[in-house]
Amino acid sequence: MPHHQLGIHEKVELHELLTMKTVCAAKAMAMKDMVTDPQLISLLEQDAKKSREHIRELQNIVSGSPAGF
Repeated sequence: MPHHQLGIHEKVELHELLTMKTVCAAKAMAMKDMVTDPQLISLLEQDAKKSREHIRELQNIVSGSPAGF
């Protein structure tokens, strides 16, 4: 599938998603340090890990990498 140039509005939306995912990962890690329940800690760690994966994917798209297309 050919890689196409992103429009300005698409880049803005991607940057907004990237910002949101970054905040989500930071919040999950901060909350993890405040809880004692092992199940909740596990959920927060999984959420932070998934958010970091999404951040890498979004960074690849924003930087023009064809990964994910």
